[in-house]
Amino acid sequence: MTTDHDATMGPTVADLAAIEQEWPLIAADLDLLDAEIAMLYAADDGGPTALDWRRLRRAESRVTRAAAEVTARRAHVCDLVEVRLTTDCRYGCKVLACRKCGVEQVSHRAVYGCPAGRAA
Repeated sequence: MTTDHDATMGPTVADLAAIEQEWPLIAADLDLLDAEIAMLYAADDGGPTALDWRRLRRAESRVTRAAAEVTARRAHVCDLVEVRLTTDCRYGCKVLACRKCGVEQVSHRAVYGCPAGRAA
């Protein structure tokens, strides 16, 4: 995600919203990693059991479902509207929000004299 934001200030509201939107996929990937690690340990103890294989298949299925859900949610095009002026920028740049998903982002514009807008 590209934003006109100083990275030293931490994540923006839009960054946090993107992470929250993808969290089901991140959690499913972590479950898959746990199942794969269990398979590696089982190989050292005589091989994986039927339960180990089932756990791996279920984790793979969860990743597939979560990826499909995240992709479907991401499919909409944001309909941005101005909601307020930002307090972070002294040039009067605007905060835009999507009418559909509520994600906000700051629009720094060079026409207002904002140096961040010139860099973009």
